[in-house]
Amino acid sequence: MDMGRFQAMVDRLERESAASPGAYRVKVALLALLGFGILALLLGAIGLGLVLLLGVAAAIAFSGGAALLLLFKLGKLLIFLAWPLWLLVKSAVRALFVRLPAPQGREITRAEAPALFEALDRMRRQMKGPRFHRVLVVDEVNAAVVQRPAFGLVGWPRNHLLLGLPLLEALSPDEALAVVAHEYGHLAGAHGHFSAFIYRLRLSWGTVQAFTDQVQGWLGRLVAPLVRWYAPYFNAYTFVLARANEYQADAASAELVGHAHAAAALKRVNLVGPAHAAFLQTTLAAVDREPAPPPDLLQRWSRVALQPPAEADGQRWLRDALDRSGRYDDTHPTLRARLQALALPEDSLNDPPQALAGPSAAQAWLGALLPTLRGELESAWAREIQAPWAERFQQAEQARQRLAELNGRPLADAAEEIERLRLMQRLEPDTDLRAALADFNARHADHALGLYLEACARLDQTDRAGLALLERVIALDPEATKPCCERAHAFLKQAQDGQRPDDDDAAAEAWAERWRQRDAMERERAAQIEQVDPNSALVAAELDADTLARLRALVQQAPGQRWVRRVWLARRVIPADPDARHYLLGVELSWWGRRRGKQSEVVQGLARLEWPLPMFIVSLDGRFKPLKSRFEALGPGPL
Repeated sequence: MDMGRFQAMVDRLERESAASPGAYRVKVALLALLGFGILALLLGAIGLGLVLLLGVAAAIAFSGGAALLLLFKLGKLLIFLAWPLWLLVKSAVRALFVRLPAPQGREITRAEAPALFEALDRMRRQMKGPRFHRVLVVDEVNAAVVQRPAFGLVGWPRNHLLLGLPLLEALSPDEALAVVAHEYGHLAGAHGHFSAFIYRLRLSWGTVQAFTDQVQGWLGRLVAPLVRWYAPYFNAYTFVLARANEYQADAASAELVGHAHAAAALKRVNLVGPAHAAFLQTTLAAVDREPAPPPDLLQRWSRVALQPPAEADGQRWLRDALDRSGRYDDTHPTLRARLQALALPEDSLNDPPQALAGPSAAQAWLGALLPTLRGELESAWAREIQAPWAERFQQAEQARQRLAELNGRPLADAAEEIERLRLMQRLEPDTDLRAALADFNARHADHALGLYLEACARLDQTDRAGLALLERVIALDPEATKPCCERAHAFLKQAQDGQRPDDDDAAAEAWAERWRQRDAMERERAAQIEQVDPNSALVAAELDADTLARLRALVQQAPGQRWVRRVWLARRVIPADPDARHYLLGVELSWWGRRRGKQSEVVQGLARLEWPLPMFIVSLDGRFKPLKSRFEALGPGPL
């Protein structure tokens, strides 16, 4: 189901649920029963394969060899009947041993963090929910509860609690417990038995989808299409209930720690995320100057996390979060609605939470283990980023050498001039290049890159003229739409001297909507490019003589030429973007080549070449045979 249909369905179901909640819950229950039928088919197919395998083995063992003799006498008939059964058995055995990966992180024990486990025990006793089988600390600004079956698709569920250390560094113990209690409330049934059942079933269907994606062979081909058809409908129908359940999970956390702490946790989580992102951005910006990543990343963050953000940033982040909604990819309601449901006064919604007065949750819960955890996660992060960091630093060194070279001689042309300005903007961020870029663009009016660099330089200096320049960039190069939208949106969302014009929110949303529309088009275009339709439209390639000569030379040097009769070239018509330039190379094999089954060998040999154009290569037989007549209709002949 594509996103458009999913969104339309969720909108309709929200209205239906509001009009008749009881009838809607009955529909959800019936849909859940249908899902159990699909699961029964999956498990039944696995069980049937195993029963057949064990039955044959038992028959041979207990018949004294008579069953084996009978199987031998059946001959070809046995082979004809046994082949599909063998495929079933093979798929069933493979499925039995499929294991979904468990969540990864640094597991901690009760002996290592007694204060944390005491808080979790207290929460479990009050909320009357299941226990956690593993508690993992991860390097994320997040906290989550993940369920995994003990044995592949089936088995007793194991509950994993994931605690992001960067998040714990920024919350008080009560606020952190409110966050954990919200997630735990879904498992504990804080929103009623039926709703908790549906919530767990949503998690289970995520597991089923992951499971069927890994099942190969006959069984996978049987069950995977059913799962792919059913899962989006179940997701849409239960989306409305899941969103309502978020309020009840908030209420459960408030009952545990108090409304004030629960509301403060909701606010602070929405401030910690952008604060941590800004911290990482600042850290990574040093890659052009420092040859190695910092070894004490989390220690640095622990000092930043305890300080409230700058007033302008905090107000902006909280204001943006209040009405931000994932809408169709996130069941959480808006922050404003969640705070109002906790009975927070309207005039205090925009007030940021108070600075932490005592130890953070990381300090209180982890105690003496905290320095060890920081060190382990810091080392893992440094190992992961070391190679790309070193590569980027080396690129910066080369860029500095290139800039010195360009500064030391007269520039040859516009390409070198814009290269110099671009390097200066990267390596000398404090230099004001507005005048230099404006001069360049006055002499090269239609230079998209020059206009983009000037727009960024102006917006960095809070010069709103940069927005008009971004519009010119998009007109010249539609492929630059998304980066231009991102730059404009970030500028309009920033507070300037602590203030922001009232209409900037509307303007920022317009840029965001423009980004979403372009992103949807690009994703649809990419999907259409990846899938060649045998009935797709083709037009003449219209390439210059030099490019055609290069293409012919490449075709001649490709392996397997003795099997090729003719090669055709055309430009594909991509419905999502008629201006897209993507080409199709059709290979017609000789009769002997087709007889020998050389299609894959020839196509793969051509695909390994370095083509100067984006190219898709097909053999003009089988399902792609209809394309031959389309190539011939274009003329003037094969490549």
